[in-house]
Amino acid sequence: MGNMARNKSETCIFCLIANDQDKETEVIKKNKELVCFRDIDPAAPHHYLVVPIQHIQSCLSLHSGHIGLVKRMAEMGKTVLHDQGVTDMKDIRLGFHQPPFTSVDHLHLHVLAPSNQISEYMQYKFIPRTNRFVTEECLQKCLKDNAPPVISEESLNQNEPRGKDALCFPCWNTTAMAAL
Repeated sequence: MGNMARNKSETCIFCLIANDQDKETEVIKKNKELVCFRDIDPAAPHHYLVVPIQHIQSCLSLHSGHIGLVKRMAEMGKTVLHDQGVTDMKDIRLGFHQPPFTSVDHLHLHVLAPSNQISEYMQYKFIPRTNRFVTEECLQKCLKDNAPPVISEESLNQNEPRGKDALCFPCWNTTAMAAL
């Protein structure tokens, strides 16, 4: 492991949790690749974070080879919800914040339930189809299309959903990327 990766894993709180070096955080579920624990500032009765043990900075660091990782993160989140007694899997919200809206620079999936009980003071952080919150379905689609979700300068302050047919905020396609 290079010095930079080692330094990041020594200072990143999610790396410390994932590697059993944080004694205050109760890990709910863990396997060789992922770890799940409660969010320290829950926005809903059930609010968990699923993080990869390997340090990945954000969803913007992902590529099409990470589709399986995103799927497994969502599967673990749903399993934890089920294990915690959540039965209405239609009233859940799974998604990622992306820079500059992240609080920890380590990829993490927010798992919230019931979504209709997200705190009114925190709802703005978890509105699907906004620049702030990328659903796991959107991220998988963008990765499949080989296009990372991106934020344009003009869209940074938009908190409104982009419409019922929009899966997420603009994704670059290969034509747009080639033009850069």
